[in-house]
Amino acid sequence: MALMLFYKKFEKIEIMMNLETKIPPPIVATISGIVISASSTIIDPFEFYGAKLIAILFLTLSFTLIVISIKKFKHAETSVNPINPKLATKLVTTGTYSVSRNPMYLGLVGILCGISIFLGSWFGFLIIPTFVLYLNKYQITPEERTMNALFKDEYLSYCNKVTRWL
Repeated sequence: MALMLFYKKFEKIEIMMNLETKIPPPIVATISGIVISASSTIIDPFEFYGAKLIAILFLTLSFTLIVISIKKFKHAETSVNPINPKLATKLVTTGTYSVSRNPMYLGLVGILCGISIFLGSWFGFLIIPTFVLYLNKYQITPEERTMNALFKDEYLSYCNKVTRWL
């Protein structure tokens, strides 16, 4: 009996705190970047030859990936709004979307990798998987449900050809 009451209370809390598509991924990435930056001042940073160059490469390629992916959405005249995926009018499957179903999110992960390498943050490599898990649960899964409802067979076919990340 006590277990059932606990479960019902937990269920209510979970419903009240549903984070699905509530916080835009760039905001979550920014918070993650701030945590990574702060950790690099607390924990002794790592260094290796060419780290800054590799970090700049990660940052440049990741920003480019995001910009190209956003332009693909704009060219298709569909919504890029991650808070309301129901606004999508077209399923974009070409360009960067032919390699990853989530190239913008992949770009955010790349930026966090670049920041971690640039700052030598060990902790960043714990934050990045946490960021990916957060995106999978609270952003990508709800988006996938919506795309499946909106585009049905076309979306299922796309999912069979292109993976979620890479």
